[in-house]
Amino acid sequence: MPVVSNLVETTMQLLFEAGIDEKGDPVFKKSYFHNVKPTSTEQDIYDVAAALASLQQYTLNKVYKEDLSSLDNEL
Repeated sequence: MPVVSNLVETTMQLLFEAGIDEKGDPVFKKSYFHNVKPTSTEQDIYDVAAALASLQQYTLNKVYKEDLSSLDNEL
């Protein structure tokens, strides 16, 4: 039986650079936004992330899009 991938959830993760620790390494903070519309384009997600980042005190380092899918047997 063929396996079908079904998108269950899309999450946007913002990674902020929050400073430097005592060893000189960068310190990062993460923010997660669940229930992103699965039909959102990567550009839409990045634009929203940039808008949200402009409201934060830390510098945006990366934007991640995480898709969670279920694998089901097609009957």
